[in-house]
Amino acid sequence: MEAKARRLCRAACMACLALMVLLAGCAKDVVETTGSIYGIVNDADNGEPVSGVHVSLNPGGLTANTGSDGRYELSGLEPGQYTVQVAKTGYKTNSKRINVVAGQEASGDMVLERGEARIRLSTSSLSFAEGETSKTFEVMNVGTSGDVSWSIRKTDAWLTVDPSQGTTGQGKNSAVVVTIDRSQITEDVSTNLLVEGDGESMSVAVSVKADEAEEPGGEEPGEDPGEDPGDDPSGDDEEEGGSCASVASWDSEVDIEFLSCTRFAGTVELRFTVTNHREDWQVWFNRDKSDAIDNLGNTYRGYYTEIYVGDTDLFVTNGNAVTFLQDVTYQCRVVIPDVSGEAEYLQRWDWLISSSDPWDAPEERMTFTEIRWE
Repeated sequence: MEAKARRLCRAACMACLALMVLLAGCAKDVVETTGSIYGIVNDADNGEPVSGVHVSLNPGGLTANTGSDGRYELSGLEPGQYTVQVAKTGYKTNSKRINVVAGQEASGDMVLERGEARIRLSTSSLSFAEGETSKTFEVMNVGTSGDVSWSIRKTDAWLTVDPSQGTTGQGKNSAVVVTIDRSQITEDVSTNLLVEGDGESMSVAVSVKADEAEEPGGEEPGEDPGEDPGDDPSGDDEEEGGSCASVASWDSEVDIEFLSCTRFAGTVELRFTVTNHREDWQVWFNRDKSDAIDNLGNTYRGYYTEIYVGDTDLFVTNGNAVTFLQDVTYQCRVVIPDVSGEAEYLQRWDWLISSSDPWDAPEERMTFTEIRWE
């Protein structure tokens, strides 16, 4: 009887043990279907934890904020690859690729570098031709965080700027209108505007061509008052001058035609046309590296060069794409400021491509050689 009781007891224990193993296995299966990311965000400079950091997960769209200890957690994640992005005002945004495994906690430790607000100008020069009284340039905040305050100083009474000071948000531009009073100008003049902000100072060179004085006494005898002796009988009054030894295009199916090159004071302006014979083409240019070199070996950085495509007052920047439609001819204009007064011509000017779609050009640059102005 006692032996039978012991056998029943052992059987019951074995059954309980089996049930416990079965339940533990089930519980384990449930836990291992998802994983999590756990991390701390620290300041890159001093190593201190950063609180209030916005944490976002892609894909999935989950978000979190770091606590006072800089820690965060994203749980209940399906296994796979995720990108965690951390951002906070005053810091550069950072991201990290993380692999999540079921039943495991992946490390999401990251650091944030402090950002700086900086200003840049849309141009370094403004040239007023005869009759022109107003032009616009932009103050740009290209920093990684925060607003930037700026002011403009001038010395000449014949010139006004509006506004003369302001504040520009991160990634924003502020337009400044420069107006000249021609009643105070009797000859060609030039001056500089000084833009100061965020510990930086930059100048805008302003040059003005005076209006030609009218000759007294009216028209010369026998001269037709309705016709300018210098007019082109064909009706095309646009003057073209200068020369270019050669133009190397990006692609054999993209035609480049040189039109003219002129110089006023220290500014050289190059005009040409672009005709794309392929399908519609969207291009991103590397303006910063589209440099020019004169015959003396002086280099003019592309960052200060203004490139205009089509009938627009806005020049091409690195972040803006330009679309050349198929079999449409676009007039282009390049303005290169602060060219040496001793230079006789530009030995070369390059226009670089950073990327394009839907097809890539065989060459990444278009090159003009031996560009002479009239």
